[in-house]
Amino acid sequence: MKIGIVGGTFNPIHNGHLYMAYEAKESLNLDQIIIIPNYIPPHKDANERNPEDVRQMLNLVFSGIDGFSVSTYELDKKGFSYSYETLEYFTEKNPDDEFYFIIGEDSYVDFSAWRNPERILELAKLVIFERKFYDEDRLNKAREFIKRTGYEEIFLNSLTLEISSRDIRERVRKGKEIGFLVPREVKEYIIGKGLYRK
Repeated sequence: MKIGIVGGTFNPIHNGHLYMAYEAKESLNLDQIIIIPNYIPPHKDANERNPEDVRQMLNLVFSGIDGFSVSTYELDKKGFSYSYETLEYFTEKNPDDEFYFIIGEDSYVDFSAWRNPERILELAKLVIFERKFYDEDRLNKAREFIKRTGYEEIFLNSLTLEISSRDIRERVRKGKEIGFLVPREVKEYIIGKGLYRK
């Protein structure tokens, strides 16, 4: 099987995340996409996030959708969520499968600073969604790093969907509409639970 891994804080999951997951699955002809919420992301501040709320929202969105699943591996493991450890777990569990690690260009430009990036490249094909707004110097440094490792990345030419979870949280705080940015189930969960009001 060809399996895509999409990780993140998903605080909350939004339509940009969904586009990335569906587009990668179709473009790369993947059999399955595994959505993996972080517990403590090394490169992001997620202090205001309740991991249980994230898990519930992801399950509401992906429950019953063929070819997609949500893994709580990093939430259950707790501590910092390092992608190379997660890939080691899944590749050991499924040694005959081919893995694709899917990230946005915003993560790609800093990929060399991640914990054990070479190990990630060893375990999975790195897939990058181009977002068109990073300067060439940072992109070239990222490309040079990958080239030095002897591996190759896969670039997907994607739509530019400028949606961020931070902006959604801010809109909720201000009482603004978010229905055009997140799935209906997520909007209803946020309102019902009173998330992001403080």
